[in-house]
Amino acid sequence: WLNKHYMERRDFEAEHAVHSQYPKIVPHYHEFYELYFFLTGHADYVVGDVRFQLESGDLLLVPPNIVHNPVFHDFTVFYDRYVVWISSGLMERLFTIDPELRLFQEKNRENRFLYRSGEEGLRRLRPAFGTICSAYEGQQACRRSEGIAAILTLLAEYNRVLSGQNEKLYPASRDTLLTDILCYIRENLTGDLSLDAVAEVFYTNKFHLSHVFKQEMRISFYQYVIQLRLIAGKNHILAGMPVGQVWD
Repeated sequence: WLNKHYMERRDFEAEHAVHSQYPKIVPHYHEFYELYFFLTGHADYVVGDVRFQLESGDLLLVPPNIVHNPVFHDFTVFYDRYVVWISSGLMERLFTIDPELRLFQEKNRENRFLYRSGEEGLRRLRPAFGTICSAYEGQQACRRSEGIAAILTLLAEYNRVLSGQNEKLYPASRDTLLTDILCYIRENLTGDLSLDAVAEVFYTNKFHLSHVFKQEMRISFYQYVIQLRLIAGKNHILAGMPVGQVWD
């Protein structure tokens, strides 16, 4: 799971892992949805161009083609989390069961990804993730149906929170040089994104900008820009745009 960014099963996959150390994870994206449930540790989570300071009981739903990655501060506390991958095919089938499950897509455009369920939510939601992991790993009859039912329960609660003005819908942080740069890159993918040009926009030295980016994101500035441009180009092509017009 550390380096596997593809699904081998057509509906869902799941993992629960506890680590006293963890390799640095570079920004990446998937062709599927990711439900991420944080239990313990000292980490942040970057989704797109915003950053969340994680607390126990935090639930994130990361859509396809959104660049994301954890950022670890230290391992004085074990890093403990559940991850569930949901295929786009399964998600579309769930949307036909209840169209209101799409509510999160509107909130995603407002950078609202994180549901802070707290200690009460931790006790209530953790069994559902345990059920999904058991369904994924087990051999018992109807295990897929059991796992999908638990996923549907989690998505229903997540969307119910997002649909209201709820204090558990936690805002992202965009008060650092890094998150401002991430936002600028996303909004100017077809423009001049050389280090010199971006450093000038933020009144900083290009070497400092490059250092901040590499230190925080574990990937070079140019690698990140190329990755986002490739995602945008792929989405344009899938939407029917001729290849020759993608970057016109």
